[in-house]
Amino acid sequence: MTVLDQPASDPHDRAVRWRQLVDLVARAGGQADNPLVEQALELIRADRPQVDDALRSAAARAVAALPLPYELVALFAIDKLAVSAPMLAAARLEPQEWQALLGVVDDETRQFIATLHPDIPAPAPVEPAATPEPFVEAGIDRGQAIPSISDVVARIERLRRGRVLPAPAYSPDNRQIPAPTGAPVLFRWECGPSGEIAWVESAPRGPLVGRSIARAEDGEGVDDEVVRAFAMRAPFRDAQLSLPGEGSLAGAWKISGVPAFEPADGRFAGYRGIALREANGGYDPALSGQHPLLSDPNSLRELVHEIKTPLNAIIGFAEIIDSQLLGPADRQYRTRAAEIVAQAKLLLSAIDDLDFAAKLQADRNRPGSGTDLAVLLEQIAVAMRQGASANAPHLELSIETRKRRCAIEPALAERLVTRFCDAIFAAAADGEQLVIHVDNRSGRCLLWVRPPPQLGAGDGDLGGSFGLRLVRGLARIAGGDLTITKARITLALPEL
Repeated sequence: MTVLDQPASDPHDRAVRWRQLVDLVARAGGQADNPLVEQALELIRADRPQVDDALRSAAARAVAALPLPYELVALFAIDKLAVSAPMLAAARLEPQEWQALLGVVDDETRQFIATLHPDIPAPAPVEPAATPEPFVEAGIDRGQAIPSISDVVARIERLRRGRVLPAPAYSPDNRQIPAPTGAPVLFRWECGPSGEIAWVESAPRGPLVGRSIARAEDGEGVDDEVVRAFAMRAPFRDAQLSLPGEGSLAGAWKISGVPAFEPADGRFAGYRGIALREANGGYDPALSGQHPLLSDPNSLRELVHEIKTPLNAIIGFAEIIDSQLLGPADRQYRTRAAEIVAQAKLLLSAIDDLDFAAKLQADRNRPGSGTDLAVLLEQIAVAMRQGASANAPHLELSIETRKRRCAIEPALAERLVTRFCDAIFAAAADGEQLVIHVDNRSGRCLLWVRPPPQLGAGDGDLGGSFGLRLVRGLARIAGGDLTITKARITLALPEL
């Protein structure tokens, strides 16, 4: 009995047969026109929707290093990029075959292939109906290649520039002083590996060039958050920058930046980022109820898509190194590659949350019934108890109010509260008792818990917890906030 004749009466048998067929076709080499191979390809194509993403991805990684027939590569190319990336990165096709693939794959995969093979001309696109396209500037051809990180930062800047109005500045003693007429409200900046700002756009260079983000100065410059981030080569967001004097840049700013590394050898090359004029002592998304990027959710979703494309490429390349698909790799490199995959997938999860929130933001004006947080928490607690080990932290609920319905639709509320519980649960010690309280105050539903000792957080600090930072970002998108003190971690959501 051949693999083609094997019964596939249940999902498990079908998945096993599918994996075996992929392996056999991959090893068929140039025999793709063989009737049996053609039959196998047809069965792979037909059964693919019923095979889990993880198994399809594993199959792609397992055969990526082989000299694959074009027909198999093409079949995987029309799958999700997370599945096909290892195979596409290792495939050795003729230029005309790559060009044929560009004509049938989705935009994300097309950009991935264009990054791998920039010399392959893209097929002439079919002219679609004219539609407005955000973020497009004259002279930029969106079909050429994947956007760089600097392009993404520039697009964020342009979006913010279109949303933010000039705001009053503050003197060092916190007296409000009027910003000079025509004063900039946003500028881009870059610094070298020593931390001194060397390049500025959209603002006078004099007060900024030479100023260091690597050290804090009394009464001016960046705050300690930036200094700590610089020492760890970590990104920072909405930190404080105070510029002295009475010029057009004087006053308080919110500064954000990401580290840059040399592509050739990975050496630290400095930081690049943006600074935003701080309005009325500080922008508070929890009070405004809407993050400025989400005032145009469709544009944000486009931006999210363009961030996911290079991130998926990073995951694909790192998996190739870790799996040694293109040849032996040193153990240390494989370990680092596995770490990159884990961290990139964590970031990808955060980006998916942002995309999810943008979808909901697009429908924000539709009336809804909100979510009963007590009922939702009961469901989450039951699920966490069922999946927990015997020595896992113990989760309990304390419902202290009848006003527990928040003005957030169930899909977003479930994701937000689940993330909140997961982050607290992950920081707790074995056997520790966690009590999540449900309360309300000043028109807000509150979920709060005493910080686990291992979190190590102080007043206003998220303790380096990526999970809690993710919860705070989602909460602010939803019109709420996450705050932390030594006494409690509080998730505040708008009350219905």
